[in-house]
Amino acid sequence: MTVIKRIPVTAWVIIVLVVALAIFVLTRLDTGTLGRQAAEAAAVAAPGAVKVDKGPAELPNDANMKTVAQTPQLELKMDAASGHFAVVDKRNGNVWRSYPSPDQWANETQEGQWRVHLRSPVMFRYIDLSGKLSQPKESNLLEERGEIKDIATIDGGFRLTFDMPSKEITIPIEVKVDGDSVVTKIIDSGVKEGKLSLIWVRLYPFFGAERSEGQDGYLFVPDGSGALIPYDPNSTNVNRIYQEPIYGQDLSFKVNSEPNSRNQVVMPVYGAKSQDRAYLAIVEDGAEQVEIVGSPSGVFSGYNWITGQQNYRSTYRQVTNEAKNRSFTTYNKDERFGGDRAVRYVLLDKPKANYVGMAERYREYLIKTHDLKTITPKSNKMPMLVNIIGAVQEDGLITDRYLKTTSTSDAMKMVQRLYGLGLDNMVVNYLGWQEDGYNALGAPLRVDKRLGGVEGMKQFTQYARTLDIPVYLNTNYAFNNTDAGKFNRNRHGLRDLGGTVMGRLVSMGFLGSLLDREITYIKDLGATGITAEGLGADVFSDFNTNYPASREENRKLQQSYLKKFRDGGLDVRGANTPFANHTNFFAVPYVSAIDGLSDDYSFDSFSDTAIPFAQISLHGLVSYTSFAANNRDEYQKQFLRDLEYGSAPSFMFLYENAEQFKYANTDLHPYSPDYRDWEAEAVKEYQKVNEALGDVQDKFIINHRELAPEVKETTYAGGKRIIVNYGTQTYRNGSITVQPLDYLIVKGGTTP
Repeated sequence: MTVIKRIPVTAWVIIVLVVALAIFVLTRLDTGTLGRQAAEAAAVAAPGAVKVDKGPAELPNDANMKTVAQTPQLELKMDAASGHFAVVDKRNGNVWRSYPSPDQWANETQEGQWRVHLRSPVMFRYIDLSGKLSQPKESNLLEERGEIKDIATIDGGFRLTFDMPSKEITIPIEVKVDGDSVVTKIIDSGVKEGKLSLIWVRLYPFFGAERSEGQDGYLFVPDGSGALIPYDPNSTNVNRIYQEPIYGQDLSFKVNSEPNSRNQVVMPVYGAKSQDRAYLAIVEDGAEQVEIVGSPSGVFSGYNWITGQQNYRSTYRQVTNEAKNRSFTTYNKDERFGGDRAVRYVLLDKPKANYVGMAERYREYLIKTHDLKTITPKSNKMPMLVNIIGAVQEDGLITDRYLKTTSTSDAMKMVQRLYGLGLDNMVVNYLGWQEDGYNALGAPLRVDKRLGGVEGMKQFTQYARTLDIPVYLNTNYAFNNTDAGKFNRNRHGLRDLGGTVMGRLVSMGFLGSLLDREITYIKDLGATGITAEGLGADVFSDFNTNYPASREENRKLQQSYLKKFRDGGLDVRGANTPFANHTNFFAVPYVSAIDGLSDDYSFDSFSDTAIPFAQISLHGLVSYTSFAANNRDEYQKQFLRDLEYGSAPSFMFLYENAEQFKYANTDLHPYSPDYRDWEAEAVKEYQKVNEALGDVQDKFIINHRELAPEVKETTYAGGKRIIVNYGTQTYRNGSITVQPLDYLIVKGGTTP
């Protein structure tokens, strides 16, 4: 009794609670529930890959590969046990595998899950969206001890299904050979999900993967005009990879406002080269939902690899209180991005196993797919693009003020003056011609009366026509900040998945009938066509219930509008601006030119140099310029870049108020836009460019190479070569001499 009294009251309370809990567990709690929950957790957890001795046994055995299809160029073999394949190139004996090069596998030191990733034919990321807090996880076929089912040979290849019962995920695929290409496809109708939701799939992500030791090679990424990531055995890069969505970020799923310093991906391509073998991958079906992921050696493994990551879901911002800026980030459980996903791997023969061969093969693909024709130059002089700024809004202390810079009559005087000085093959792009100037966007647009109105514009276009000078009117129909066409952002504006209206972005479906009237109006003005800043540039999913559109449907709508202008008798130029719009290559079949085509890369730490991949692909098919010459940072070097890349010359001019223009509310900001300050330099550059490039406007670029550090050479069909020297030392090679910051034109048929 004494002992009992000595025990504190709080201790007695704890003892009573423990006993009560024990009685509850034994008599009331359904312990079977705990068992079921444990079983469910075990099902979600990866079983773990079957243990295999390190070495050759980890990868498919060549003896198990069976031929399933052939073309005159390729032989396709499949391993039914692993789901992997190999392709023998009959032209040169090269063997391409859907897994890392076995010749270098003994040097791979990576352990854990990433070693299993390297061996697996498919990787995927998933998440549990059943209502519990969950984080995305990555796995693969081998880690899940998945099964390969429904194996069948089909015309040109094979079909099979990757089944992961532990995750209730099923992914059916096809692999075919077609000429010099192998085409992989995820068949969307057969993709199945259970409790878990797919975020992305990487199908055969290590196709052609090579280690860096002893390799002369690189990954090609479509960054800007194109960039190379060299194979480097001494790379210390441990966390930097290239990962960018094709056609740019989908703002309907963007969850932060951080700017992206990388160039937008406008071409659905990537590739790799190792020694005398190379491939170009062209993303065909589903490009709008693909991110290009390129990893140098030393990041996740010792292999350099690049792949198209097939996205099926993306995070989005669900607003709970817009006034208080409250929201949360999540995924859409009920719907995933649909559509088949196809990637064409073009295997290059040994003489073309480099980035030039990749670009040439992409050019052939564009010609065949879109029935493109070589351009017919108007003369042997390059077209000089003259961007004329009509009016802008000037930043004011309280309100912005309309700033007229070039009226239609001023434009006539400017063109007359420049033509008289010898610029006799001009192309005019008139910016800021609409009511309230350059930043006033929407459809339909009308000529501002303060610039001369309809009659003034007609007089200008008629005068330009007498000089055989085409006039294009710069437009941006993807935004509407003027309420033109009775635009109401709540009814007609683009919405993200959370239902939030995306600023002044226009639902593409709203534009159709408006553009019919716009075409008639612009034709009546006498313009040759439009320069499209918005159409062909950005591709967004739209969750406006009045005009719902997937990203693919949005892209198709933009193509239909570009075609509508062309079929309506108006020519279309694509337009890139330094900070915003970027004409994607899906617009190429509908445009005659692309202004401001990127000629550089994003200067990532792992990239080595820019290459003219885009220019090699387009030259002779579509005319293009770089950015305006009077807006260059390094005038002479960027002039040399224009010569190296085969770009037509471009300037941006205005007639008056050049000093006030620097305070204008616009992203144009040319350094010195008064045409009088530049007319002599424009004539001089025009003459130089004509001598270098005038007679090869319709010729394909057939080679590009580095002759020495800072010295580049571009060769055109017929043999003409342009050699540019960006360095500070004179370049000499036999009879060839190129002074520092200068160039040399070598006529066709001669050699260095």
